[in-house]
Amino acid sequence: MISRFLPKQDILIRHRQDAVQSYMEPGAQQRMPHFHYQYELLLSVGGTADFVIGGQLYHAAPGTVLFMSNMENHYIRAHSEGYDRYTLRFSTELLSAYLCDPQLLSVFKQRPEKFSHQYVCASQEFAHYLHLAARMEAEYNAQSPYWDQMIASKLLTILVGMFRAKPESFPAYRNPDNQNLIFDVQNYIEAHVQEDLRLDTIAEKFYISKYHLSHSFTRLTGYTFKQFIVTARLSKSKDLLLNTEAEIGAISRAVGFNNVSSFIRTFKKAEGLPPLQYRNRARRPKG
Repeated sequence: MISRFLPKQDILIRHRQDAVQSYMEPGAQQRMPHFHYQYELLLSVGGTADFVIGGQLYHAAPGTVLFMSNMENHYIRAHSEGYDRYTLRFSTELLSAYLCDPQLLSVFKQRPEKFSHQYVCASQEFAHYLHLAARMEAEYNAQSPYWDQMIASKLLTILVGMFRAKPESFPAYRNPDNQNLIFDVQNYIEAHVQEDLRLDTIAEKFYISKYHLSHSFTRLTGYTFKQFIVTARLSKSKDLLLNTEAEIGAISRAVGFNNVSSFIRTFKKAEGLPPLQYRNRARRPKG
């Protein structure tokens, strides 16, 4: 098989030079949520924008790179006319297949204390990344044989370049112990959100005491074990709400909730509105 991944679903490469749309602003987000179940690398090329990612505010000027996980809501609070940026999005499945290094992927998957979603490049460094992003866009548009592998190889080049320049920007560099284990546990949870995930059973599966797993998991990822499971389930549920016609009960079961009422209550607490309303508002025409 030449390619097993799909455009938009597994990879989205886009260079945009237009104004940030009004539906991305925080006030509009309350009415029409913006979400994608993918990891994102954003390169700010020209103009400025203020991003809120996971509750943290960043000013994105030219030369800024932003990392976003598939579990983080992000909004744009302000922008200049004609904001120029590259957005590079990747599914969990693609990153797991081609970029399985815990240290490099920690910028997408781990949010320990004092983590920054923002990476500021030197001018020559950023020019190199823009060149790679342009080549990625060309591969995405042409979709010639092995286009996904070519794009993944260029993403790897960007991440390695950033790591060599500023290794401290990668959470795993600052906390090297048990990274492979916690990375595998994170991947397991995301791949099995529909199952009954318990600390003791997962600890047994990975041959570690539940106390050690709980402590290491929180220290490295920034989430408690329970928080990560709930967040992973809600993120997957948002993906299903926005991209399928599945009923709320079916989605609840697909992401591991015991009953629909519990799912609706948990979703509303996290997102501010119940699942069906979230779907309906997100699908309204955007102005």
